[in-house]
Amino acid sequence: MKDTGITRRIDELGRIVIPRELRKVMRIKEGDTLEFYSNKEEIILKKYSPIAALADGAKTVADGIYELTEKSCVVVDKDQVVYAVGEKTKDLMGSDISDQILDAIAERKSLVLNRSDGGKVLPIINGVEPNAENQIFVPVMSCGDVFGGIIIFDLDKENRFNSNDVKMVSLGASILAKKFE
Repeated sequence: MKDTGITRRIDELGRIVIPRELRKVMRIKEGDTLEFYSNKEEIILKKYSPIAALADGAKTVADGIYELTEKSCVVVDKDQVVYAVGEKTKDLMGSDISDQILDAIAERKSLVLNRSDGGKVLPIINGVEPNAENQIFVPVMSCGDVFGGIIIFDLDKENRFNSNDVKMVSLGASILAKKFE
């Protein structure tokens, strides 16, 4: 654990303020949920991820999409890569998602992107240029809340994604979203 040297007093209602610097580094925003862990000497706050709490479900959905489409599949929450399977995904697990993916989640829009039309694909993590020709992003939403998204991508310059690929990713997002109802 990193010592920040920052201290805060607890007010009469038992509240503390999390310093702005820490909120920025950890991407904690108003309305985010935090988990509390403790032992006899420490209280540990961790940003709660509903999708990470469904890790087995996310893995099952991503593995299923990968098997049926033969496209790399990544499941993200609003902060990091929860699960990744396929070519060029080994180093993605647990990494913070890119600002572009974070924007796509916030916009709540499904995206079908390909370079062959002169378009761009979104980097999945910051600082790593995407090694993909085609990409589909579908947000995971339930009851008006967005929890993350599912991304598939491939390296094939000749073939684009078809409507079945889009339907498969949308189905995966719907399956995960049902867990939040």
